[in-house]
Amino acid sequence: MVAAAAACEAGDAEAPARREGEAGGAPGGGEGEAKKSPFAMALLHIKWASFLQRAGQFDRAVEHFTKSSEFHPNARAYFGLGTCLAALRRRQEAADALARAVELSPKMVAARVNLAGVLISLQRFEEGAAHCRVALQREPHGREAVMNLANALRNLGRRSEAIELVWEHIRGAEADAAADVDAAAAVEPSGVQTSGAAPAAAGGPAAAGQPVGGQRAAVRCSDWRGCRDAPLPLAVVCVKWGRRYGAEYVNRLHAGVRRHLPAERAEASFLCFTDDPSGLDEGIRAMPLPEGLPLWWGKAHLFSEEAGLDGHRVLYLDLDQVIVGSLAPLVSYEGPFALLSTDGIACELAGGGYNSSVVSWEASPFFRAISAGLSEAVLRFVHRFDHWLEMSVEGADLWQLLQPGCVVDYTAVFRGGVCLGSGEDEEVESQPPARGEGEQEEGAESAVAAPHCAPREPPQSAAVVTFPRNPKPHDVAERHDWVRLHWIGHAG
Repeated sequence: MVAAAAACEAGDAEAPARREGEAGGAPGGGEGEAKKSPFAMALLHIKWASFLQRAGQFDRAVEHFTKSSEFHPNARAYFGLGTCLAALRRRQEAADALARAVELSPKMVAARVNLAGVLISLQRFEEGAAHCRVALQREPHGREAVMNLANALRNLGRRSEAIELVWEHIRGAEADAAADVDAAAAVEPSGVQTSGAAPAAAGGPAAAGQPVGGQRAAVRCSDWRGCRDAPLPLAVVCVKWGRRYGAEYVNRLHAGVRRHLPAERAEASFLCFTDDPSGLDEGIRAMPLPEGLPLWWGKAHLFSEEAGLDGHRVLYLDLDQVIVGSLAPLVSYEGPFALLSTDGIACELAGGGYNSSVVSWEASPFFRAISAGLSEAVLRFVHRFDHWLEMSVEGADLWQLLQPGCVVDYTAVFRGGVCLGSGEDEEVESQPPARGEGEQEEGAESAVAAPHCAPREPPQSAAVVTFPRNPKPHDVAERHDWVRLHWIGHAG
């Protein structure tokens, strides 16, 4: 779900207006008009709830937004209530509150966009798409509305329509940016018109012959011609940006890779592209990340000339993974570009797409479009790097077909496909691991685990257990011996 900013436009009349002479102050405190006027009390509860929401105290904020709506039903209170309930993963209640906000203020774009996101998480994709379309009628270039609509279309099996929608907005934004550059270049500071071509804008369209945002499938794997020489040197790479993952995630991934590389690839280099190299173990080569590529967008830098990977076979690994078996099936790949399909990954937005948790390619200018095609418009309207790969790379190989069972999804295997926060967490967490062969609880008729019971170990075919979204390895280390053994280095 992509949420809109919590603040709404004043013109949406989302909060009750204070009447002349009405008092302010903390809700429920003091004497006088503040206690007598429902309008004033509704406003005061909104102010206090908004403060609590910004502080991350969503349960308390829910109480005050609810109080505000009780004193005087208003769209701002229901909007705040809905966004807090969504943060608490109380999604049906969130949808009800946001729907009430839209009913009270049909022009409140933020309420519609957030309602769409919650409806998508509830798998009510058509309804979510409808609200996004209304939001785009009011704000034609709304980023969150475009992202949520594209996600709804993906879940409805209309991936090509989703991709075209995003390209349409990218092309429009880049055309507007180019027009602004032309207009600025046509007039000197003195106001005298000049002639000649306008200089290219930073981050704007690339030079002739280079792909730009808006060009479809700039990389076609069917056109690839690989190196005919001996196997290229192997580089295992990861990306660490911001504070979500500490250095220990890099160090543990590095240790797992070293333990499980085949002998013929034991000399492979291990590189971490990061904005903070502190705490990395010896043997990890820290490489800088450029500014302006937050979150997962640092992966795009790996395909640039500046990354220095050309001439290598690259195996990219997300940090939130545990190496549990030989990496030989992955490092032996010699094709153009391989990654995961979203099929079989429980918490992915939709099937039939790309997941870049594990990627292999032969680094060369052939793939340069993945980095060179980025623009401000791409970063604005494309929800995730994986979606950018879907838009940029045609005909990628898929690990699930190349090496079935080599990369497995933690949630699919150990949580029965039930995503954390889906409303079924308590039931999943209450299920004990399946017993080993021959083990049987007293009074039980069979030692065969029920389908919903989690196995004790990953499948024997697995080399990598991936943890997209939540939980992460550190969340489940106490639950599984295999996580402690393969990720921390000891099972005790």
